[in-house]
Amino acid sequence: MLDTSNMVLYYKPTCPYCHKVLAFIESNGITMEMRNTLEPAARDELMALTGRTQVPCLVIDGKPMLESDDIIAYLRSQL
Repeated sequence: MLDTSNMVLYYKPTCPYCHKVLAFIESNGITMEMRNTLEPAARDELMALTGRTQVPCLVIDGKPMLESDDIIAYLRSQL
């Protein structure tokens, strides 16, 4: 079973790449903390962490992972 207690997904509801990751998460029954970067606090956190506001961004143990295909591949490998 995938342990997501150390993961946070930063996303924007209008981003098609985020939709791709969110669809994978939903179809596999994965639950994790998610932060919408349309909210200023979440956007500021992401900027402080990565120096940019690119989404989707999966943060694992404080380390950011960008690119939807890489995020999906990582999550798939952990199932």
